[in-house]
Amino acid sequence: MKSILFPLLLLPLLAFSQKLQRNVFEYEKLKSDNFVVCDESTNKELESVLLKIEENNSTTAVEISKKIFDAKQDCFGTFETYGFALFRNGQWLEGIKVLEEGIKKFGSVPELIKRKSEMSLEMAELGTGQKNIDGNSVFNSGNSNYDEEQFKDENLKSALADLEYLIKKYNRTEEIYYAAKIQQLLKDYDKSNNTFRMLLSDPKYKIAALYNIGDNYIALNDLDKAEKEFNALLSENPKEGEFYNKLASIYELKNDKIKAEEFGAKSIFYKNVPEDTDLEYSKENFELLQFFGTDENKPAKKLKKLQEISNQNNPQYTIDVCLMILKLHANHGNGLEEKATETLKKIGKQAIEKVNKLFQSNVSTCTITNLADIMASIKDENSWALMKKYLPYIATMPMTLIPPSVPEKMVLFDEERGITEILIIIKPLLTQVEEESNNPMAEMTGFGQYVYYIPLEKVKKEKLRKIASSLHYTDQEFSALQKKLSK
Repeated sequence: MKSILFPLLLLPLLAFSQKLQRNVFEYEKLKSDNFVVCDESTNKELESVLLKIEENNSTTAVEISKKIFDAKQDCFGTFETYGFALFRNGQWLEGIKVLEEGIKKFGSVPELIKRKSEMSLEMAELGTGQKNIDGNSVFNSGNSNYDEEQFKDENLKSALADLEYLIKKYNRTEEIYYAAKIQQLLKDYDKSNNTFRMLLSDPKYKIAALYNIGDNYIALNDLDKAEKEFNALLSENPKEGEFYNKLASIYELKNDKIKAEEFGAKSIFYKNVPEDTDLEYSKENFELLQFFGTDENKPAKKLKKLQEISNQNNPQYTIDVCLMILKLHANHGNGLEEKATETLKKIGKQAIEKVNKLFQSNVSTCTITNLADIMASIKDENSWALMKKYLPYIATMPMTLIPPSVPEKMVLFDEERGITEILIIIKPLLTQVEEESNNPMAEMTGFGQYVYYIPLEKVKKEKLRKIASSLHYTDQEFSALQKKLSK
């Protein structure tokens, strides 16, 4: 029975699956000069829309940009901004349509073409199953009318056509890179390699280009050339774990088990040890990484080991091990990360340079909190500058991340300056409450902003008002702040 019923159950899905068809423009035949640029007043209005998009408030961005678009369609900027706002709001095809209307009206405007290529590429990357709305992944219920693979393929081809025109016209490196990546995704590996080679003289893209050329050789099963590319990359970047990982895969394909295991271990080591430490790969250091990074050892045993290392009177080695523990983020809640944090605080100034560097790397938000705690204790001005720079990012952090307690640590570092910096960041946020009340995505945006208010709850109202007044807070804004603090 199953062999008969199963195909029949699929028939309705297959029958109603549509093919996406993207418009193809012959850009070289369209007018390509004398594009009408928006006046200064309109550009300022459009900048306010882009700010709303950055703040993950696309609903308001759509409302504002539509009013501007309806009132003024004699310059291409209104088409670009309104189309982008629709796209960020999850209205993909509607946003694309607005951009295409702009191209039909104004010609081969590079800003419109580039924006369209970026949107097409995102559609290809995410497919029919999800959208990125206001910094959060919103998943489709599975009712898409489009065939998944054809949808992705069509958008890739559309983006590539846009980029190939821009490359021919302007020869800009960013567009060359994305064109090469799309050719790679379309499995045109030889053409992709030829495009990537155009970037080998550019310091910004050279490493990425060589990496992808090596990757393409793996796809072509030309393993000797792939090995050569990744060995060349390692010679210049001996602590890059991903290069070891690629070589491990190559040796696995070559049936060289010994080298595959060796390079696999090196990949694990360098991916988990902070780059700016002095720890080099060795059997002993790899075993130490495994000791702290797995659940095989009880917390008490790990704490004892860290204490033994601290007692060796080798501060640089202790700093490196503590930072390794913090980057691993494999001991949350068992006391080891707290012990490593306290150890670095006791070491003090000798540790701060490496702490600052790890703070700037791609680590978990919990690790950011621990590092900020160390920075608040040691009170180095370079640390202050880094925390100040990080502070605004929390406002737009997706709800999938636990926001770090950087505001609290800044107040601990310097109460007066910390309160001031927090109040600067939250001032524009306090005016968004009413705007976002009708936004169905409101609960998903600004999820982590509560960490701004936690340290302010402990500040006396008179002191808070004094600092707020110096920052030109209105009575309405200060009242909104008090409501936040009373929740």
